[in-house]
Amino acid sequence: MLITFILIILGGLGAVGYYLVYIRPKFDPVRRAELFEKQGMLKESIIEYRKVLENRPGDPTAHYRLAGLYMKLDEIDQAIIQFEELLRIGKFTYEIEPLDVQKKLAHAYYLRDDIEKAFRGYLEILGHYPADAEALYHVAFIALGQEEFDFAQKYFDRLVKISREDFEVLFGAGITSYQNQKTAEAINYFKSALALRPNSDAANLAMAFALQRRRDFKQAIPHASAIADRAQEFEVRYVAKRLLAFLLVQSKKNDEAVKGFENLLHTARENESQGEIMLALYDLGYACIRAEQVNKAYEYWNELYQIDKTYNEINRLVTMLRREMDVGYRQSRDDFEASVMDRVDDWSAGAFPADFIWQICGLKSDRPLDIKNIMVTTRIGVAREVDSEVRLAAGSGDRLEKLLKLDTENFRIMASRV
Repeated sequence: MLITFILIILGGLGAVGYYLVYIRPKFDPVRRAELFEKQGMLKESIIEYRKVLENRPGDPTAHYRLAGLYMKLDEIDQAIIQFEELLRIGKFTYEIEPLDVQKKLAHAYYLRDDIEKAFRGYLEILGHYPADAEALYHVAFIALGQEEFDFAQKYFDRLVKISREDFEVLFGAGITSYQNQKTAEAINYFKSALALRPNSDAANLAMAFALQRRRDFKQAIPHASAIADRAQEFEVRYVAKRLLAFLLVQSKKNDEAVKGFENLLHTARENESQGEIMLALYDLGYACIRAEQVNKAYEYWNELYQIDKTYNEINRLVTMLRREMDVGYRQSRDDFEASVMDRVDDWSAGAFPADFIWQICGLKSDRPLDIKNIMVTTRIGVAREVDSEVRLAAGSGDRLEKLLKLDTENFRIMASRV
């Protein structure tokens, strides 16, 4: 009898164990969701996690995994809902960290093309994690794209210290410094970028312009020459050759400069680019005058005049030059009378627009965004949080305040990406 009773108990325990180990998990929605996900049945897995949330709406794991599944299915809006709810609930586990959720939410905003919210999200992350490389990267480049150069500079300077071997970061930092008139810093950043990618057309061109601004024409020439020799695209090659020719003018190598512009004209004619042909003829006139080759200058300008009589006052330039070529006129002209020679320096100085490298660098956004208010309001919000934290940890507020300090008078308002 006792043996029978013991066997019954053991049998019952075995049945319970079998149920708990093999049968019950099959009906557990969490376990079923995990199994479906492993089998690649993502939509079925989503259904199971939704069942979990019906019973436990505040379950952070269910929200987190559900968001991840939606991201895999490219259902970004649904993923955002889950990430936002997870942050609202404010419950986290060893598997789910607040920083991870914030970064994934900001990334989801970015994928949805909601750049303002992504910018706000990354900026808020920096309020708590000021050295986070991913957040620094996005804040710096978004601000740069919107021409908030002073604001972007602070984040690029911090980002470079973390990402020393990242070409994009170094190039972006160089462009930002260039736009902020910090030429020496820009040159250092471009130099570091070129150490990583010595054949980068963009970095070599930017370096050439930065060195030109510093009037270091001798150092700028090799960078422009490198692009002129190897560039495949006509537009890039034309810009590089034109810059090279002007660098030769500014180096007072006038005869070489004329040859450079003639080479540029030949390139434009080979490509049958009428606009570039006219620009080369215009430049050649001034270059020849600088080299005291007045007859050649007249020939080039007269050719341009035959193509388009209204091009950059060419009618007036041809007339003025023709007069000055006349010996009798030169002897009788008033010293105060306007001369073509008086215009050469202005031509050389105005060869490229002041913002030329910015317009072609590829970092300018083609869509204006309202990030100025975000920059100011996020700073205020962070400052308030810091004030409360100071009561608990002396000194921490000052550090964060310095990191996010803004000077609204220095903001620049422009935008667009090419």
